[in-house]
Amino acid sequence: MPSSHLKIQDLLPHRHPFLFVDQIISLEPGCNVNGIFRVPGGHPFVNRTANIRVFPPILVVEALGQVAGICIGYEPPEPSTQPRSRGYLARIDQCTFEHPVHADEDLLLAASLNAHFGPLYKFDATAQVGDKTVVQAALTLYVES
Repeated sequence: MPSSHLKIQDLLPHRHPFLFVDQIISLEPGCNVNGIFRVPGGHPFVNRTANIRVFPPILVVEALGQVAGICIGYEPPEPSTQPRSRGYLARIDQCTFEHPVHADEDLLLAASLNAHFGPLYKFDATAQVGDKTVVQAALTLYVES
């Protein structure tokens, strides 16, 4: 699915400053998704302590939850009166923070669905900057229809 056809704000309820997905680069609905978030230097959540601008790692986990939500909430653009399903981050397991994410870096976000039980969807999720893994986690999303 080319990213030019996807409007992130149509797929997520989040808005600035809490929207952490800029672009979807690949999507297989209900299976896996890859997206990008460019961490802006002027973002209000960037920590500026000691002249080192770092994006909080827990917000990287939120970004992974947002791309996972796109994976399960995406529906082809057709006229519909039905509300879009939305996934909410319900649980974080096996989370590791391996490297910091600095301002002005591109964060590659990947999520793959590995289990689905009723309204619960479990993903393996990884965030990378370049070739470095910065966060890995097992995320569970609750889907409200």
